[in-house]
Amino acid sequence: MRLQLVGSVRLTGEDGSDLTPRAVKARAVLAMLASVPERRRSRRWIESRLWSDRGAEQASGSLRQALMQIRRALGPHSDRLGADREDVWIEGMELDLDADTAALQAGREFLEGFDIPDDAFEDWLRQERAIRSGMPVATGAVAPRRNAMTPFLGIEAPVMPLILAPGLSASTPEGFLGHAVADAIGGLVTEFAEVEIFAPNDGAAEIALPERGLTVSVDCLPGDGDSHVRVALSDSQSGKVYWSRGTILSGGPSEALGSDEFPQIVFQAADAAFGAAARMPRLGTDATWADAKMAAAVRAMFTFDRARVAEADTLLAEVLDAAPNARAYAWRAQLRQIAAVERIDEDWDRLTAEADEFARKALEFPEPNALVLALTSMIRVMLDGDPDIGFALAEGAVNASPYNAFSHAAISSALLRSGDPEAALSAARRGARIAGRSVFQPWWQTLCGLACMSLGRNEEARGHFQAAYARAPAFRAPMRHLYVLHKAAGRFDHADRTLNALRRLEPDFSLTRVRDDPGYPAATLRGSNLITQALAAAG
Repeated sequence: MRLQLVGSVRLTGEDGSDLTPRAVKARAVLAMLASVPERRRSRRWIESRLWSDRGAEQASGSLRQALMQIRRALGPHSDRLGADREDVWIEGMELDLDADTAALQAGREFLEGFDIPDDAFEDWLRQERAIRSGMPVATGAVAPRRNAMTPFLGIEAPVMPLILAPGLSASTPEGFLGHAVADAIGGLVTEFAEVEIFAPNDGAAEIALPERGLTVSVDCLPGDGDSHVRVALSDSQSGKVYWSRGTILSGGPSEALGSDEFPQIVFQAADAAFGAAARMPRLGTDATWADAKMAAAVRAMFTFDRARVAEADTLLAEVLDAAPNARAYAWRAQLRQIAAVERIDEDWDRLTAEADEFARKALEFPEPNALVLALTSMIRVMLDGDPDIGFALAEGAVNASPYNAFSHAAISSALLRSGDPEAALSAARRGARIAGRSVFQPWWQTLCGLACMSLGRNEEARGHFQAAYARAPAFRAPMRHLYVLHKAAGRFDHADRTLNALRRLEPDFSLTRVRDDPGYPAATLRGSNLITQALAAAG
């Protein structure tokens, strides 16, 4: 038998017959057995990775069910799967990785597309992907580079050390690309968090690295006319891998820097590094470690859930009480916009006054970075009848940081307000591509939907709003537009399901309120004829 682990998991017999079990956890058991040379694991070990949220008896029963599914798929080869009270094993199985050591260089990923909602499994998968990628650790000397932003005051815990580790010397083409990717990631991380960067410095005297920090490992390999890049984030002390992703950049090392895929891997790695700040062990004993709180707050607010948004506001307030800084003020201003659009807080006058105050304070700090410019731009567009100020801030953000997806969201918002939906759609789609699978993706999808609606491209708009709702089921803005689009197009079953979900969050929602209440946060709908069409369809 031969088991394919790179890309889709597939088990084939000697005659080429497909022996792959259908259930994803049964396939995961095969992968876990195959990932060690002896092809044997203890029952408790497997149960703790695939059913960590269940009791011992229930987890044991679930494993027995998975083994039954594997035996059924193996058919005449079922005797190759063995199990006793302690262990599970499989015999006579070869791997694609055993036969082809370059399998991962084809742009595919180890256990690609596996989606098992268990943190223990995700931790194991991240570690395996890092191991299988064979990323070398940088051996050159490094020199510290401090974040240029105003440092936090009053925080006893040290800032986060960020160790950039390209795998090769910059003197080679692939090494040059690796250094460029690492440097771009490091630069973007400084927009999100206060870090101390240790960057490669070929040929310099070696210096001591910090005992604990976040390591950004970058491995670049040549492909068939393209460049293959893998980035991983890990705890430099424990080796725990927080995030790992591979991508193919169009062209060779010199052309790859200008490819459309380059900003994506840079932003997604920087965003993951920001998120890792909330999960890494404390670097000090001070419970007010600002970046950890900000990272947790930002992820909470972009769930759009009422309780999580309130939790985010509390965290940001704690950061500002301990160490006033531009990023926290800008995020708190953005939170006010979310609270207003989502009707989490209906005191519009207070929300707008606070959003204005926080945005102004964010810009009072010297040399605000691109993230701060982008976030405050969106607030100015929301608050000011004239979008010129917001557009100027957004242009500054894009020019300073073209790899930051928020810069493109700010441009899109300003262009929508200024009446250029075609350009707004282009900017929003670029931001969505850069953001990839990040927690922020629903925001860009909603901007795309609003621009499409302004252009009368309602089917495209529906697709964008559906994508936003699927990723953030508590996000009311896309749900409102999705309901009206379904209703106006006569998709009544879809409309009813969307309305039921929306009214669980917003019991007083109605089409007449959207149409007649100028303070209701759905200006794009009121500016279209869709409300009239939806009301007519409703009878």
